[in-house]
Amino acid sequence: MPSRLKYVLAFGFVGFLWLVGVCTYLPIPAILSPLRGAATPPPAPRWDPASLRSGATFRAIETWYSAHVGLRTFWVRLDNQVSYSLFGETQKRAEGTHVVAGDDDWLFEHHYITYAIKPAFLGEAEIRATLERIRRVQDKLAARGVPFLLVVAPSKVEVYPEKVPAVYWGGRDPAAVETNFERARPLLAEYGINYYDGPARFRAWKQTMPDNLFIRSGTHWSYYAATHVLADLRERLNPVMRRPLPEFRIEALRSGDPRGNDEDLIALMNLLVEAPYRHPAPYPQLVRQTDVPTEALPRLLWIHDSFGWPLIDLVYPAHAAQPSESLYYFQTAFAIPGVQRLDRNLQATDWENYLKDFDAVVMVWTEIAFDFTGWGFFEAVDRALP
Repeated sequence: MPSRLKYVLAFGFVGFLWLVGVCTYLPIPAILSPLRGAATPPPAPRWDPASLRSGATFRAIETWYSAHVGLRTFWVRLDNQVSYSLFGETQKRAEGTHVVAGDDDWLFEHHYITYAIKPAFLGEAEIRATLERIRRVQDKLAARGVPFLLVVAPSKVEVYPEKVPAVYWGGRDPAAVETNFERARPLLAEYGINYYDGPARFRAWKQTMPDNLFIRSGTHWSYYAATHVLADLRERLNPVMRRPLPEFRIEALRSGDPRGNDEDLIALMNLLVEAPYRHPAPYPQLVRQTDVPTEALPRLLWIHDSFGWPLIDLVYPAHAAQPSESLYYFQTAFAIPGVQRLDRNLQATDWENYLKDFDAVVMVWTEIAFDFTGWGFFEAVDRALP
């Protein structure tokens, strides 16, 4: 090897180490987009004698350095890229969402797989007590002219179990496992609760339009599927609302890169290069209606988990409903459209006055969220309304 090349390589390597060291302590402009996902900042090292003797101080220093090492975003993305591109594996992190990779870049959240084969168990008495409360709230809202609709969304794992790597099933058949929602389904009808059976609807749709109900790179029902859900909800709600929803008309169906909720899992992969794994998906272009003035449109109260966002993302650009509010997981209030956080204490809300401004209450939860029974909404309203 020529001497000049040796010097260039040696100085380049030393310079790179210096760059990593400088970037560890001095901020520089970000070159790559920030990492996505949850992470708890490491605690500062303690320098007391006990921590020094036990080695806790040095372990804390190591943890701090790993979280602040120069060019960390690059190292993390490179590590993820090698694992996925060469071995088809995803990195399991200590915190946040564990993404599972199937064949052909199908991505899933691990906890949905776990629930499909080992759901939490609610006894029939507990399920009946929950449904009795939901029915009471439904009746109290109806007495005030506000219809209630519970929208149960399917999980991607339940719709496309064949895309999940077989090793995660451990020899078990998810179709043979009865979840809490499946055991509650006949009781929902018995108690007369107004609900939309998304899992059953998607099972039927899969026979006629098997693709694109969920997108490979996302965890929620696709925007394409959400347009069909909205048509069903309109059919259910319009006969009982003071102000009906106008028709949702699709101007065009265009293919494009995953966007919004359709790319949430690929974003959590934190890869250096995503392009080869961002498979095109169909996107409906809804016509923004102008026939019905804003004041004649319904005002919907949304209480929902993350499956509610695709519906909200379609309704308001189409000018199909008045601006309203989202009670996300019944913890955080947002003004919609725009998703602007509101300073609202849901535990101190005057529900009698608050609810009278809405034409309907729409609760959206995933079938696995049946275990959470509305995140406290039903209890709060049941206590507040006579």
